Amino acid sequence: MTKQAITKAEADHTPLPGLLNAVGEELHHLAAAVERLHAIVELPGVRDSLRDAHCFGVVQGIDHVTQNLVGISEFLSTLATAIPDEWALDTTAACDVVLIASLCERLKRPTMPRPTSSGCDECEFF
Repeated sequence: MTKQAITKAEADHTPLPGLLNAVGEELHHLAAAVERLHAIVELPGVRDSLRDAHCFGVVQGIDHVTQNLVGISEFLSTLATAIPDEWALDTTAACDVVLIASLCERLKRPTMPRPTSSGCDECEFF
């Protein structure tokens, strides 16, 4: 490989610590979004449904998902501090399978700040 080809290949690589931090941050934001689902409990008629064991289990499931997302987020962020800064990956193929364009861009460029407005990603209604 020529020096120019090596430089181009290195330019396509994303530093692993930054990538792990970006994924951790995405998971943290997902945890916050899932936590907001608890507002469903306050909707008319839903509170009465919680007397049903299945419905109560669904609400507990929201807590479980939130706790897991936060745990994985913190795990990845902690790993990022233990990885040498020079470690990098070509994330092109992995980013190509991410369907939400803004998420894909955040993963391709983990050092760019995340937009502050919630709901900035595309949403497909079924």
